[in-house]
Amino acid sequence: MSNSMQHWNGDQMCVMDTETTGLDPNWHEMIQIALLPLDSNLNVRKDVLPFYIELIPEHPERADPEAMSVNKQKFTDIAIRGHDREAAKDLLVEWIKKLGLPCTKYGTPKRVLLLGHNIVFDKPFLIKWLGIGLFNEIFDSRVRDTMIAASYLNDRAGMHAEQVPFFKIQLSWLAKQYNIPNDRAHDALQDCLTCAAVYKKMLQQGLIA
Repeated sequence: MSNSMQHWNGDQMCVMDTETTGLDPNWHEMIQIALLPLDSNLNVRKDVLPFYIELIPEHPERADPEAMSVNKQKFTDIAIRGHDREAAKDLLVEWIKKLGLPCTKYGTPKRVLLLGHNIVFDKPFLIKWLGIGLFNEIFDSRVRDTMIAASYLNDRAGMHAEQVPFFKIQLSWLAKQYNIPNDRAHDALQDCLTCAAVYKKMLQQGLIA
């Protein structure tokens, strides 16, 4: 099975999700990240493990209590299991090499296409951690987003005076509509698995609301 659709031009699609200590990437921190590589049928690749790590926060005092209650992360556990934030960058670079991305005619590796749910939230935290230079080296600027896709399907249905397919566009609600299990919501890897399954269902559904 190919790991890249024809129009991906050798790039690799990965589902991405993060857990953070709050909503502001300039103040709060990413403390968990998962990247889940998909093949051209949007199934999880079997030949490479997901990138799934916790990052030790540098400023735990800035954590938003409400955010921490949602993602259920405990700083004491992260301090034991987590990775140094700088060392984790090297782990990501090594993991990217395992994807076996082809090179362009100029000898630079192809990049990762990100799929996520409300990726406009996650992306700034990823850039803040990696820096814009390394981010652009690894990731393509074009993204896919199941929240945007759900909004599109709702708008299309509304324009044609049809029943709106999604009364809510949270990932958990979309998963429920498609009968996709989501027992460990707000864990980065579980949310990646759920997002991948939702996106595949959306593509199989096509434009039929």
